[in-house]
Amino acid sequence: MDVLERLQQQSAGFFGEFLGIRFTEAAPERILAEVFVRDDLRTVPGVMHGGAIMGFADALGGLATGLNLTDGYGTTTIESKTNFFSPAAAGTTITAECVALHRGKRTHVWQTTIRSAEGRVCAIVTQTQIVLEPRLTPQQTMVGLFAGQDAPGQKALLAQLERGGATIYRTLAAAETDAGARSALLAAADREEENARLLEGR
Repeated sequence: MDVLERLQQQSAGFFGEFLGIRFTEAAPERILAEVFVRDDLRTVPGVMHGGAIMGFADALGGLATGLNLTDGYGTTTIESKTNFFSPAAAGTTITAECVALHRGKRTHVWQTTIRSAEGRVCAIVTQTQIVLEPRLTPQQTMVGLFAGQDAPGQKALLAQLERGGATIYRTLAAAETDAGARSALLAAADREEENARLLEGR
């Protein structure tokens, strides 16, 4: 799947599909797209609604950021500014060029210039996208605690976690009404304590 197909697929079922965005060129630093100004996208005077124009640009900035992210990372808009210059008439096709002003580790800034069918600038939208880190599983979070530590440091941390586990088992046991289950939980707490002592060399 090429990048244009990928962008079109990512828009499917979302606001971009409702707007009718069609991507014509795409690269990590620049996206070109177009929208036909349908009657249901217009405001009272027969021109494209300003919110639809802003939504068009916002979709491009978000997707452009996505082209620069590794798997698992996401993005959302945290700031957007729009200047309107001329109307986009209903029944015509407008074009947009979204270019990178900044592509950093934490934020991206994009400027989208939207033009009428005659080439007049209708609007310029500048938006900032924040880069969202992947949501870690509990196991990944646990592994991250040990990253960068030497073996003694890892042992000490694991011993602390074992003792924390023992405390949790005992708390659960205190609330358990079934004698067999309570006994099993207390035994698990004892094993956690024994593991901690082993790690501490006691």
